[in-house]
Amino acid sequence: MSNSNRLARLVPLAGVAFAGLTVAGYLAIGPFPDTDASTSKLTSFYAANHGRVAAGGLLLGLAAIFLALFGTAVWARIRATDLHPLVAGAALVGAAMAAMSWLDGAGAYAILGEVGHQQGLSPAALQAVHISSSAGGIDGGSVILLLAAATAGIAGRAFPRWLAWPALALALLYVTPFGFLASLGVLLWAAVTGVVMVVRPAERALAATEAATAAVRGGPALTSH
Repeated sequence: MSNSNRLARLVPLAGVAFAGLTVAGYLAIGPFPDTDASTSKLTSFYAANHGRVAAGGLLLGLAAIFLALFGTAVWARIRATDLHPLVAGAALVGAAMAAMSWLDGAGAYAILGEVGHQQGLSPAALQAVHISSSAGGIDGGSVILLLAAATAGIAGRAFPRWLAWPALALALLYVTPFGFLASLGVLLWAAVTGVVMVVRPAERALAATEAATAAVRGGPALTSH
């Protein structure tokens, strides 16, 4: 096996890096004011914590890069199955959307950290930037990525079903008022899935699927050597 192939096998571990950097980013930012916080509270917060907010934004930006790499690994694994190409395509599109959403949020924190403490910024302007940066929404990219992974695991056995069903549950949870819990759960899911993808490469997963299919049909599994 070439060195490039060995490195490619480790790309799914980007899911672990994504989860770790995201947690580190939010820990760096610390308790964050709500969208309805007063201008005086916001001014005091950014004056004391602008460095932490900027550092958190940088870490979240790095997390977005690893999310994109992890999503690419998920796409490649699904693409190796005999599922309809739309499933793999959905995973790639979802990963791109999720990474862009993560980068957008990271950029907002970085900007707030850089300008939030500056005297030239009026309290009203600071509040407007804070509200626009803090307002949440449905992470459509993560929903699409999770649905694609769930489909590939349940229908195509690209992933173990004990990872596929939680992916489906998280995708559905994202579109409920409890979407914040899904955003936490997806960190654990990405980290575990990344490790599983490295420990159990695509060809082994496909071989296991062929063996199971052959057992059901009563014939020998066709494997390559």
